[in-house]
Amino acid sequence: MTAEDNEVDIAPQLGPALRRRRKAAGLTMKQLADVCGLSQPFLSQIENSRAMPSLFALHRVAQALDTTTVALLEPTHSAVTLVRQGEGERFVLADGATTLFLTPGDGHRLEANETTAAPGVAMSHAIVHDGQEMIRVLDGELTVHLEGEEPVVLEVGDTMSYPATTPHRWSSGELGARFLIVSSPPSF
Repeated sequence: MTAEDNEVDIAPQLGPALRRRRKAAGLTMKQLADVCGLSQPFLSQIENSRAMPSLFALHRVAQALDTTTVALLEPTHSAVTLVRQGEGERFVLADGATTLFLTPGDGHRLEANETTAAPGVAMSHAIVHDGQEMIRVLDGELTVHLEGEEPVVLEVGDTMSYPATTPHRWSSGELGARFLIVSSPPSF
């Protein structure tokens, strides 16, 4: 096995682990870049599994996150996950909207989340990230706003996919909405 083989195995795990630790520390990518002395674009490439830092650079990142290089490189055992009904980690997405993480752990190539929004909830600003995204409405009605496009109203059973590099946001209808969002690569 060559050094390049090890990079291929480690890089997909390092990006999500680094993102999770950075967010848990409450740091923006710019703040982390400032603390560890690396550029923000380079950290973005690492988090998106497009670059593998030198061991020295990784050590600086680990120190900035109050962890160790080994902890960042530890393989995760989340190839198979199970979230039973009523379980799972939830987080408040906006006033009146919560998201349930359906693919916990690191090392996934896609991310699935179920969001429940009260009537009339709207994302305050559009988001952009790498990859592809899909939305499927499970209950209620949802309007998807893609920059440069007319808003699209989705009803129960409707599914829409789009490049996540297009600025996008959503708003729930009069009855609220419950919907599934799947992104690849993971964006949270």
